Amino acid sequence: MNTSGAPSPKQFKAPIGPKRSRKSRPGKKTRPKPPKEAVDPKLPASPRPKAVCPYTPSTELEDFHLRSLINHYVTFITAATLTNVGPRFEWYGLAVRDEAFFHALISDTCAHYTYMTGLELPYKWIFFRHRGEAIRVVNQRIAQGRFDEGTINAIIIFAHQDSFEDHPQESKKHMDGLVQLVRAAGGLQSPDFSEKTRRHLFFVDLAAAIIANTKPHFSPTMDLTNLELYFRKPSPAALSHISSFGARLYNFTGSPLSDQAARVLWGLRSISELVAAFRENSATPDTASASDIQFTDRVEVLERLVHQLWFVEDPATPQHIIFQTFGFTCLIYIYTALRDLPMGLDMNKMLARKVRMALETCAELNVLLATFPDLLLWEMLLCGRAASPRDKPFLAQQTTKILMVRKLEDARDILAASDTFLWPERGALAPLVAVGPIHTSGSVIEIEDS
Repeated sequence: MNTSGAPSPKQFKAPIGPKRSRKSRPGKKTRPKPPKEAVDPKLPASPRPKAVCPYTPSTELEDFHLRSLINHYVTFITAATLTNVGPRFEWYGLAVRDEAFFHALISDTCAHYTYMTGLELPYKWIFFRHRGEAIRVVNQRIAQGRFDEGTINAIIIFAHQDSFEDHPQESKKHMDGLVQLVRAAGGLQSPDFSEKTRRHLFFVDLAAAIIANTKPHFSPTMDLTNLELYFRKPSPAALSHISSFGARLYNFTGSPLSDQAARVLWGLRSISELVAAFRENSATPDTASASDIQFTDRVEVLERLVHQLWFVEDPATPQHIIFQTFGFTCLIYIYTALRDLPMGLDMNKMLARKVRMALETCAELNVLLATFPDLLLWEMLLCGRAASPRDKPFLAQQTTKILMVRKLEDARDILAASDTFLWPERGALAPLVAVGPIHTSGSVIEIEDS
């Protein structure tokens, strides 16, 4: 008997001999056992009480922030955006198996969370803590001569962080290191690289090329000649609009890049329709196998086509300004609308600044505004959202010129007109696409400066 007042410890019965089956008494009715409910294999497992990570947080507060960031990455960045290269849901599982990659991923998630919420503290110091730890582990591995997949993916995150923040020198250092590591590992076709890592590498290579104003380091592994495989067959209405756009550009510039710009418009429309289907849950960006064509493969093909529009390989013979500004604006659209990255990235501000500088020095700006009002209105509104405060007034001025000529004042009419470039068949109230004979530079009516 317990006389201390404390609760008695729970007692368990332990068997002391072989287990014998208990026979039922004759004449006694046994109650049938209810059937077991089938377990739905789709139901998620119970969440763990602590963060699943390759290291142990030192304090409860650190563990809380870590679990919050993991939740943001898994439930928002992975499940609700198109930022991750495909297959989207395999990245966290790959990161938790590698210390360097995990810390780099958490630091990147910190930056994304700050962009989306505007909260710098305490995530600013969390960002630097995890980034610093990832750099320490990576440097230690490089000194040991290790070139594994986790190290490569961690450096890729460093490179695209510096690219998105418009740090060309730092981005170049990381890309130079990646080129050496890939070469030491046997090239991109090495069995040490999974399909995910290859796509990750192509993704950052294109972003770094924008900041450095160079060609990408790595050649694509996809067939860029069969665009229908990635953009799907266009509808008759889309084909008519795409062909008309290319003809207008060629009539105005006489450049063979007109066909390239038309193919870019084809890609913009096709992939935008896919994104709309994803948002409506009528389609999914995920596939059964990593070797299948992923949504990010389609975006990569489009971005490689766009690169040829803005990149000036020979400064002595640059392409027409209409192609450069179209290319820069397409990049903003790709990274914000098709890759779901924040509009406030410094890279987007840099691209908007390039559009402003190109148009500001263009002697025939008013001719462009009158000949391609649909294209220029789309560019001005998109760049105006991404631009820094010092660049916004010029872009707003050009927008005002086009709207005054079209007599558009209502916000809904302006939004409808801004979509006319991509979707003229949707019936904007004031169509901006020229009807009838295509204008040439000698037959347009210039818009006078206000």
